[in-house]
Amino acid sequence: MQKEMEERNIHLKEQMMFSELLERIEKRRRKIHRVFDGDREAAEGFGGLFSDLQEEIKRCEEESPEKRSPAFDPEALPKAGELLIEGERLCLLGMQEKDRKDYLEVEKDVSFFKEAFSDESFLAKIWEEFFRKNRAYYSIFNWDAVFLGYCGILNLQAKPWEMAIALKEKYQGQGIGPESLLLLMKALKRRTGERIFRGRVDADNEASISMMRKIGGKAHGISEFFLHGKKLQNYEKKNEYLVDRRLKELAEEFQVEPQELLGHSLEFWVELPE
Repeated sequence: MQKEMEERNIHLKEQMMFSELLERIEKRRRKIHRVFDGDREAAEGFGGLFSDLQEEIKRCEEESPEKRSPAFDPEALPKAGELLIEGERLCLLGMQEKDRKDYLEVEKDVSFFKEAFSDESFLAKIWEEFFRKNRAYYSIFNWDAVFLGYCGILNLQAKPWEMAIALKEKYQGQGIGPESLLLLMKALKRRTGERIFRGRVDADNEASISMMRKIGGKAHGISEFFLHGKKLQNYEKKNEYLVDRRLKELAEEFQVEPQELLGHSLEFWVELPE
């Protein structure tokens, strides 16, 4: 029953996000003036539209409490294909072109709109996003050289660094996520001296919450992720009925009102020892 409730809540939030994204880019779409001729061009046009949606999501992900001053110099980090760190059963390597297919498979697994992945222009745009300036992503491999997923830092100029991770579906639930993030933090601390890391997760994503706790994450309030202002207030009011006992317990831990967890992300901060 609890699993069904979690999946329903996540589905409702995905619907909200997609509706809001469509509304946000409507003005941009009106300026394009495309005339589609046949199914192929229509599909390509839609793929381009969804690329804009994806870009909006990435902008939300990169929001941070503070910008670094002076700016961080990424020269201390490994280049494409170079080893960041190795553990007992995993290793992290700088992402490289030959991993493209695997990366896109992971993105499709975690996407709420898989139909867009049939468009090549959309796939090219997604791949380019991984190499955007001030991002640092690393491929996760096991010792049989099997690609499991990726992890990394969303914005190297943010403070503290926010971690990201995504795994192929068949490798989820095996402890790979926590192990990968612990390796990531250990390696970055050794190379840069950074000790504090940030993780943001949805209040209904119990697996991600559990992962944050396993790597030492502590409650650090909440943050706006996608909706802001009046739209955020209206969304939380409209969906108050989704607040259950578990959300009330989380709200107490994060010292916020339960309905605020409906439209915000949970903030977990991890502080490594000196």
